[in-house]
Amino acid sequence: MNLWAETAASLKRWEGLGLVVVAVLCVGFQLSVPGVNASEADFQQAAAAIDQEAKPGDVVLLTPWWAERARIFVSDKTPVVGWYGSDAEDLTEHPRIWVLANVKAPRFSWSSFLEVFGPRRTEVGTERRFGPLGLRLYTNGRARPVRFSAREALGSAKVYLEGAGGQQPCGWNGRSFRCPNGAEVVAEWHELAWQPHRCIRFFPPGGQTRLVAEFSNVPAADVLRLTTGYIWERFGSRTDAPTDFGVEVNGDVQSTPIARGLEKVWRVERPNTAAGTVRAWVQAPDSREVCFELTGFGPEGA
Repeated sequence: MNLWAETAASLKRWEGLGLVVVAVLCVGFQLSVPGVNASEADFQQAAAAIDQEAKPGDVVLLTPWWAERARIFVSDKTPVVGWYGSDAEDLTEHPRIWVLANVKAPRFSWSSFLEVFGPRRTEVGTERRFGPLGLRLYTNGRARPVRFSAREALGSAKVYLEGAGGQQPCGWNGRSFRCPNGAEVVAEWHELAWQPHRCIRFFPPGGQTRLVAEFSNVPAADVLRLTTGYIWERFGSRTDAPTDFGVEVNGDVQSTPIARGLEKVWRVERPNTAAGTVRAWVQAPDSREVCFELTGFGPEGA
């Protein structure tokens, strides 16, 4: 047998061995799936435990973040969050956090999770298990009481287009505002940089005209937080100029330029805002699709 024939025969033997190894690994993976994936009964039991003990303001945090199936079992009265990086989120609006973890997921460990999630959180009770699901309850030391939410106060706002010709009011229909240029201002779910947010759809009309939402009798806040960004699936633009987002508290203006086409959640905070009138406005050289939430918080831990 010449060298080429011997080499070909050797490669075939190694190829056959490789196929055997792959087949064994595949069989092993399939055998492990029932132990890794939670059953419908597991999800139902975990969801029932949350539903029975949840309080207003609670939230469910999924870990790993891609364990999305739990969403269809947890009651609507308790929001469910989970996205890339959500383990590190402050979840400021929620004084208690239910952590629902697939503890059998590859590379998951409570110790690694708590390195990111744990600071200023305290576990309440002990972990409960439902198949591969682990359920833990934590008090959230990073929480702040909500004093104001633009999303919740939208129906009482004054919304209008503001330009060189003055103000053009947008009409409220019980659900949303309809503006003269056809834009709709409404609170709805959108994704900002892969994060789901229930925010106010707030599209700048383009040019020098601003879209304005004005809120009266806003209470004082230790922190007034603007959360905004481009709606991720439609943030294209014809120009490189940024979108200008302004928050004006009793005439004191803070403007935030949002870079064109940058997929990001923008958070801007103003400390110690007085009670009064708050105006949020957006302006861009062309039509772009953004949404925002403006939230006033009390002191941390209150």
